Amino acid sequence: MRIGVDIDGVLNNIAEWHFNYGMKFCLDEGIDRGFNPNEYYMEQEFFLNRDENVRFWQRYIFDLLIAIPPRPFASEVIHKLREEGHTIVILTARNNQYLNNQYQGTSNFYIKEWLSKNNIEYDEIITGSNNKCEKCLAHHLDVMIEDKKTNVKKLSEHIQVICFDAPYNQDVHGENIYRVYSWYEIYQYFHREKNKLNENIEVI
Repeated sequence: MRIGVDIDGVLNNIAEWHFNYGMKFCLDEGIDRGFNPNEYYMEQEFFLNRDENVRFWQRYIFDLLIAIPPRPFASEVIHKLREEGHTIVILTARNNQYLNNQYQGTSNFYIKEWLSKNNIEYDEIITGSNNKCEKCLAHHLDVMIEDKKTNVKKLSEHIQVICFDAPYNQDVHGENIYRVYSWYEIYQYFHREKNKLNENIEVI
């Protein structure tokens, strides 16, 4: 199968990173407007204005690009999936969401460096993709592993979506959506699908 894999929220725990770095930034800046864990973007979570949000990313963008750890067993499971014949396509909107005019170099450079540093294998990388549904269909993906709820909803109208659980996607449910909480649960999902396929072949 051709498996699409998001980075932020799937290969890493971006929600936890936002909570930790956002709270530190707000305390350092004397900002106290409350906190909404159900929002996806930093400025909405901490009620930051535009200038504050720009300062946050200027200060911490490289902590996200380089230092954020991967989720437990992400590398191990992806290695197993590739060994079993699956194709891994990294599909991320990072180029538009975080990096515009905030760093030196290319988005692909930092993505590849982080993936290499954390021993995460892949077959293809697609960056700067705001319309993930369009990209998934154009690149013939069978399954997308995603966390952003708007993407999950749109993608599920066309392909199977594995929704990685996060505070901001709790209200996402429906046909073609399978919620997971860990990378080994993702591995279990593909083994179940393989067993179903084998059972259908035996019946035929």
